[in-house]
This record gives sequence, C-alpha cells and structure tokens, in this order.
Amino acid sequence: MAQADTGGQVAAPSRGFAYEAKLMFTTTGGRVVLLVSLCYLLNMIDRNVVSIAAPAISAEFGLSKTEMGLAFSIFGVAYLLQTPAGWVCDRFGPRVGLTLFGLIWMVAILICGLAPSLGVLILGRALLGLGEAATSPAITRVIADWTPPTRRGFVIGLTHSFISLGNTAAPPLMAFLMGYLAWRGAFLVLAAVTLVWVVWWYVVYRDDPRDAKGVTAAELAQLSRPRSAKAKAPWGPLTKAMLAATFIYLCVSASFWTFWTWLPSYFFETYHLNLKSSAIFTLSVLFAGVFGDIFGGWTSDAIFRKTGNIRLARSGFVACTMTLAAISVAPVLVLKDVNHAAMALAAGFFFTRASVSPLWAVCTDIAPGWAGSAGGILNTGSAVSAIIAPLAFGFIADATGNLSTPFVASIALLLLGAVLTIWMRPDRQLQGA
Repeated sequence: MAQADTGGQVAAPSRGFAYEAKLMFTTTGGRVVLLVSLCYLLNMIDRNVVSIAAPAISAEFGLSKTEMGLAFSIFGVAYLLQTPAGWVCDRFGPRVGLTLFGLIWMVAILICGLAPSLGVLILGRALLGLGEAATSPAITRVIADWTPPTRRGFVIGLTHSFISLGNTAAPPLMAFLMGYLAWRGAFLVLAAVTLVWVVWWYVVYRDDPRDAKGVTAAELAQLSRPRSAKAKAPWGPLTKAMLAATFIYLCVSASFWTFWTWLPSYFFETYHLNLKSSAIFTLSVLFAGVFGDIFGGWTSDAIFRKTGNIRLARSGFVACTMTLAAISVAPVLVLKDVNHAAMALAAGFFFTRASVSPLWAVCTDIAPGWAGSAGGILNTGSAVSAIIAPLAFGFIADATGNLSTPFVASIALLLLGAVLTIWMRPDRQLQGA
C-alpha cells in the first residue's frame, strides 16, 4: 500500500491551553473525550486493586509471594492481546468494542471479588487483562474519529493524564473502601461502577460523529471522514509503519512500569521509611505524571500548529523528552537524601509520561481509519514491558543488593528510545487508512 507524505501540512493558528481545555466542555467531541477519560481512570483503578489488596488476599488464602506474583503477572500475559482487541474495535466500532471488552473487564473484577481460591483469582486477573487490552486501542480510534489532527496530541495527553491520576488515586480509594467493606466488598463496588460506565458508553456514544446528538456542522468540518466499514486492515504496511514507534514505546513503558511497581519498595528499603512515608513519596512522584501527560500532548500539538512539521512535533519532541527523562533519573544513582531523590524521580516520570501522548498520536497520524489496530500494535510494546520490566528490576536489585542500580537499565532504554525516533515517520500516512 502506498504512503502519502503529510509532512507539508499548513501550520494552524496557535491556541492557548485554556482554549483547548474549554473545548472539552463546550463541544460534543470534548464530552466524548471526557467520557473515555473516565474509562481510563476506572481502568487503572481496577487494574491496581489486586496489588493494593494483596496483603489481605494473601492472608486469607495463605499465599506465598510467588503465588501472589503469579496473580499479578497473568494480567500482562492476557494484556498482550492488544492487536486483535484493537482490530475488533476497528472492525465493529469502538461503541460495540468497548462495550464488549468493558463487560469482560467488569465480570473479571466481580470474579476477583468473589474468588474462593487462588485459581479463580488468577482466572479473574487473566480476564481483566483481556478486557483491558482493548481500552487504549479503542480510545485511540475514538480520538482519531472525533478530534482534528492538530488537537490529537493534547487530547491524548488529557486522556492519558487520567491513567496517571488513576494510579495515584487507587491506593487511598482502595484503602477507604476496604476500611468499610473489606477487600471483597471493595471489588464488588468497583465492578458496579464499571458496569455503570459501560452502560453509559453504549447509550451515549456513536461511532460516526454525524450520528451523534448535539454535534455541530463546524465540528464535523474539522474531522476526518470515516473510512468504509468494509475496508480491510492493511496489516503488512501498518505493522511496518508502526514498528519503530512500538520499539520506542517498549523503551518508554519499561520505565513507567518500573515506577508503578517498584517505587514503594525503593523508598521503603533505600531510605528506611515506614510504609506511610513510602506511600506519600510514591504518590508525589506518580502525580507528576498527570502533568507530564498533558504537557506532552499540548506541547507536541503546539509545535505542529506553529511549524506545520508533524515529524518535528512527534519524533523530535519524543526524542527530547526521553533524553530529559534519562538525565533527570540519573542522579538517583548517587543521591543520599530522600527528598532530592523524590524530586529527581518526579522529574524523570514527568518527562517519561510527556513522551507518551505524542507516541499515541502517531497512531492517528499514520492510520486514522485504523487507529485502533495501530494502537494495538503500539501497546504490544507496553504489554511486553509489563511482564519483563518489573521482573528485571527485581533481578538486578537482588544481584546488586541495591534498589537504585536497576534505574541504570531505565536510563539506557530511555536513551535508546530517543535514538530510535530517527526511524519513526508520522509524516507518512498510509493511503486509505
């Protein structure tokens, strides 16, 4: 399939952050974006509840850390089904796709909450990985259909900030629910909330913006025309076009999966803090990711509108943020003060998350009509990192006796990802895609 060069697009007028944010509440497309942002928020809370409830679950079932670790890792194995999940959402539309996978995800949380044994808990976690595998690809397709090209980075950044927010909010929320309902009751509440969102989504959302209530002619004029429903996915050219971005995302994801899984242990053991203090420092670092997601998307779009150069706005910006992330994390290897280490890690996580939004925008740049499938290919890199990075961090820490040393691997991967941006070409859109 031939490729069309889109690098020469005319620069669009510059807009302020306040204007971009206002559109989220004053347009139909903006309200759709807020709806999928809530999906990301629930997604991350539901994904993390087993980790937070692990001590209570282990005590009730008499599990070893290895057995509990199996329940954690099985999620990543099922989560690898990114590409077929993305294809389903492209083929049948995000309305049906997210409804179907959302119901699987809701049932998975219900099974975990009612689990009488480790085997059933593992089944629930596997189903959760399958259900959540569709979320990012489907939402990427929604953004491609409902957002103009010059705003997609910002919108992706905004939606992804709810991922960081969900990771930050999950521990205190779960602690609150468990305080009143124990761990099983907390799971049942989250399953009910997830079901409410799924029903809301199916009732409100429409795949074709022209079929939605309240959408204006001005909005429709800025959107890409939907592709033919009978069109076949261009798997060969699409995979080739997304290959560099996928490897870059693997490098980025290795860092944020490491942050999500190992930061509490890092603060607890390296600086001899109590659990409460470790949690506070962890949350302060992770919260920086909320701002990183929004900053990365908005800045990438601003560069695109200012210069009309989409390769500079995506590839160039990702190279800069990954390099800054590596530079920010590096001092952790020698810092002795916990406050300084937290600031360095927060800066590193900020720039790591800032690189995520432009990478996801590349899916909509290269193949707006197959953004779900492109997103599935891209997020396969993250799924691989979800399995390997936490294990590698633990192995290096055990081998060296130091929880700071594994950050060397994160730094090296961030720099490798920055170099790989040379081969990422968002300026080449697949024809017919």
